[in-house]
Amino acid sequence: MAINDYKKFLHSRQLHPNTVKNYLWHLNKFFSWLKDEKITETKLKDYHQFMISNHPRINTINLRFIILNNYLKFLQKRFRFELLSPEDTNLIILTDDQLQTFLDKPLKHQGNTNLRDKALLELLYSTGIKVGQIVQLKKQYIDEITKELILPDKKHIAIKPLAWFHLDKYLNTRHDNSPWLFINLDRAKKADDNNLSVRSVERIIERYAKLMIPILKINPQILRNTLAHTLKLEGAQKENIRTSLHFKTKTGADNYLKKI
Repeated sequence: MAINDYKKFLHSRQLHPNTVKNYLWHLNKFFSWLKDEKITETKLKDYHQFMISNHPRINTINLRFIILNNYLKFLQKRFRFELLSPEDTNLIILTDDQLQTFLDKPLKHQGNTNLRDKALLELLYSTGIKVGQIVQLKKQYIDEITKELILPDKKHIAIKPLAWFHLDKYLNTRHDNSPWLFINLDRAKKADDNNLSVRSVERIIERYAKLMIPILKINPQILRNTLAHTLKLEGAQKENIRTSLHFKTKTGADNYLKKI
């Protein structure tokens, strides 16, 4: 039985007995709800809605989702629960001028990274994908005919003309054998297999944010907030925004969009 294998796995990680007990308690709550049915994406989405409808505390919901995500990873299932944000969190959204000034910052400075950074920022913002996804992109995922990203899961993401222009310009300067789309160009870290890390992308964003006058707080989530807000102002329907920001569940998207 998978739950027994998972219990052994938790113990093998040398977790505190109370932590293992807590994990199993939450899993048993889930299985009590699931009854004898199989774990499918449809049932997981139903459970997402069930938790939101029946548990008022976001911390409780998120803890359950974190534990379930860990279990789903153990089962090698793709589905992951979207964690909820506190309802009193004020979302930061850039103005049009602030966004454009920020996106143009890489081209205002000389160096071997400016074309890469410009392409990175344009692609990150316009596609709505997360940093964890963009650092895993490979050159082979780009379809030059349709101007799309085609991910391993067969998902197609259109690349907007401006992002495509700067991406193509950046790739034309690449003369290496690395398969990665965005690589580390630092002198000491240059290597064919050295793709950017999540933290590297965060630092790139922070660096250009500090060049703003006045200095602004900008991070990947703020760029996503700004994209969602822009799409909403342009009249995009909730389903279109959910697709553009790649939410896994309708409920997670609806809760997020209420704050935009």
